[in-house]
Amino acid sequence: MKLFWMKNKVLLATLAAMLALGGLFWGGLRLFEGGRMQDVMVRTSFAEAEATATSQPAGNADAPAQPAATAAPSPVPATQAEDLQWMVVEREWRYNSVIPSINDSVPDDNRSWKEGDKVDDELAAKARKAAVDVFDWGMNVQVSVDDMTVTRYVDEAGYRENILRMTNEKKEYVCVLKEKDLSLVAADSVAYHAKAQIDAASDASDVAQKLLFTQTKAGVYDRGGSYGRVRQVTFAIALADGRYLTLAYTDGGLHGIKVHPNEAAMEESVCFLSDIRHHEAFVKQVAVENFEAGDLQHIVEGDMTPDQAELLYRDFLSAANSRASERREAEHLTLEQYDYNLKEGEISYFLDKSGYRENYYHIENRFATMDIAARTGYIVRAACSGLYNLDPALNLLGIEYDHWGEQEYKDYMKHVIDATFGPDSYDSIDVNAVADDLICTMDVDMKDGRWYEFGFTKGRLMYIEHYAAPRVSVPGWGADSLYVNTITGEEFYQW
Repeated sequence: MKLFWMKNKVLLATLAAMLALGGLFWGGLRLFEGGRMQDVMVRTSFAEAEATATSQPAGNADAPAQPAATAAPSPVPATQAEDLQWMVVEREWRYNSVIPSINDSVPDDNRSWKEGDKVDDELAAKARKAAVDVFDWGMNVQVSVDDMTVTRYVDEAGYRENILRMTNEKKEYVCVLKEKDLSLVAADSVAYHAKAQIDAASDASDVAQKLLFTQTKAGVYDRGGSYGRVRQVTFAIALADGRYLTLAYTDGGLHGIKVHPNEAAMEESVCFLSDIRHHEAFVKQVAVENFEAGDLQHIVEGDMTPDQAELLYRDFLSAANSRASERREAEHLTLEQYDYNLKEGEISYFLDKSGYRENYYHIENRFATMDIAARTGYIVRAACSGLYNLDPALNLLGIEYDHWGEQEYKDYMKHVIDATFGPDSYDSIDVNAVADDLICTMDVDMKDGRWYEFGFTKGRLMYIEHYAAPRVSVPGWGADSLYVNTITGEEFYQW
């Protein structure tokens, strides 16, 4: 369940901030009533102006001259506080990544982009001019170079070519170009011009001709959209050279453009072949799971012994479910009826043959079914039989629903993690989700980058899920989420 938060943390955080901003916007609107109201309106375009083109779009210095641009449609001001708030949310969501998100899709966000050396003045000037051309010719939007910054980004992983990213202090637009030839990667502006109707096929073909000087194939793909307070829709069109162009419209006004190297990249809303993360034709799992039964009498050198694995299991169970002696006494049970020591057949040993996982111990009895990595000692997964601790300070059974996930749960989690992995093994313990008057999930971020989700049902511990890295979608072994892009050879954790 943590995956939902990971994928949407930027949007959720921004929405939370939006609520706080609401009061400011309403106050701002009141301050500028009457003649000054126009000053605080966040417009959907810059002021209407006549624009005559005297330069060519990026990367096409020898192309024929373009006809003069027509006057922009009348801009549509946002007159309500909710409109202002929405604009803020849209801007932050679109421009949080190096390459902007031009719609509500969530493309893979490459984490290996790093800011490079300062761009020299001559190249920066050419990049600014190219960005102006993109917005002018592509969207009929006029941007100024006066406060436009040009930043070089370098892929530390080495799979993507350098890019130049341009924006201004207000983040009214973002334009990304390839450094080598200043060809377009992506561009988006919050200053779009609303139109009554859009002929998607004609408009997409026209934009492709203006910006890329390439022919389009027949047919436009409707990539979907939303139809709430404003109408948002995205179209994609195939280019004759195999690339695809994605065009995003709000209220009929074009504001976002992305260039994709092939159809798979278009479907995933990414601009580089290395960023394709899910298409079966280009992405494969590095190593499938492959285990065989081992011998408890012949443990591989470097693996923990069966006794060490059992001790970890008992430490966990004693913390999560109270010590066995406490439970026996409280429930008036005998040693034979209630004992945490493993019995014959309750522990087994498995050998990894994939080369990408560890050997592991499998424990299964009335209390839990658990897999323990034999070398590192982390719990790969565990299904528990409703565990709880009798200590009044750790017993979660009496906690009211409104307080699930609060300090009592954190105290219980700390007690279990300290006993199982050590008090210095983790960075944070936080609530993940509380739902349906039934479920509470807690997350533990470990110091080595791993994280666990503990799942509770009405205060009883029911399961543990292990995730091998922050951006892993599948619980269990890290290799279960390890994939390779067969075009470039880049390995990555799929999420």
